[in-house]
Amino acid sequence: MTNVWLNIIGIGENGLNGLSKSSIECIKEAKIVFGSKRHLQLARIREKGKEWPSPFSYEEVFKYKKKKVVILASGDPFWFGVGSRIVEQLEPDEWRCYPNYSTFSLAASKLGWAIQGTECTAIHAKPVEVLNSKIKNGRRSIILCKDFRQLVQVFEWLKIKKLKTSRFILMSRLGSAQELVMDLSENNINDLKAREEKLEPLALGIELNKKSSHLSLFSGLRNENFKSDGNITKQPIRAITMSELQTFGNEVLWDIGAGSGTISVEWCLTNQNNTAYAIENRADRISFIEENIKQFGLQNRIFVMQGTFENFYKKLPKPDAVFIGGGASDELISKIIRLIPKKGRLVVNGVTLETQQ
Repeated sequence: MTNVWLNIIGIGENGLNGLSKSSIECIKEAKIVFGSKRHLQLARIREKGKEWPSPFSYEEVFKYKKKKVVILASGDPFWFGVGSRIVEQLEPDEWRCYPNYSTFSLAASKLGWAIQGTECTAIHAKPVEVLNSKIKNGRRSIILCKDFRQLVQVFEWLKIKKLKTSRFILMSRLGSAQELVMDLSENNINDLKAREEKLEPLALGIELNKKSSHLSLFSGLRNENFKSDGNITKQPIRAITMSELQTFGNEVLWDIGAGSGTISVEWCLTNQNNTAYAIENRADRISFIEENIKQFGLQNRIFVMQGTFENFYKKLPKPDAVFIGGGASDELISKIIRLIPKKGRLVVNGVTLETQQ
């Protein structure tokens, strides 16, 4: 006897024609089908269809637990899709997934790019600045965009960063009869604005010129990559500090005396699942931390707190590593040692004479 009540079905731009018999049977048997307006139209769902709310939330799905429920998602629901966020709250025998071709696979096939050597990312609900850590010199990238406006933002961001592309390719409605693949320039981007709604969903193929200057792949970014008042953990010291913090991924950092937030930024750039809590007592430095967070698109992974460590430590999640960049004392270090997990790391930079002594 099966306990499956939720079926997650990947659907492409070719609608029902691209679904397996099993997927179609699940849709027929479902009491309710969740999806975006576009996905519900592609699957020809009417009375039993339910659009996702805005702002997006999947909590309503669980109200129909034990009834036959279908969720429609783009392509592969577990690649930048809704799948993982939902099933992590379910038992393995409660759900089943029927994946389809991902947009990344369709795009790579159109461009003739080896997908294992291509950076694949989605920026639907993210600031365009997240591309700072995604786009690499001489490497190809496939980027899923929310809409045409976001595509234009990417184009403008590349110009601001003075990053020259060998190719900048628009891919629209891949897998449908209206599929469009074309190289973009400033001229034809303006020409496409009148058709922008008909072009969605969108993917971009970007290939940076090999000589195009961008961020190093190693910790210890140049000082000029950060906004500061001059009081900044300098590049060589920052590189050594990061090597001592030794992140293993999916970890939490307490950055005490964060200054300009450079250690928090580099910590989060090292691994996409890392988070940091930047604690800074001086109000005049908070703006620098926030600017540095914004320019690297890390707003949802670095949390800024103005005040002293004493104000916040009881509210923070347990750290995997702690960095003290300023204002260390015997009392503070002793407290951190008591709070840090057994395999945690503590790194203290001796900025003041008091700390060095």
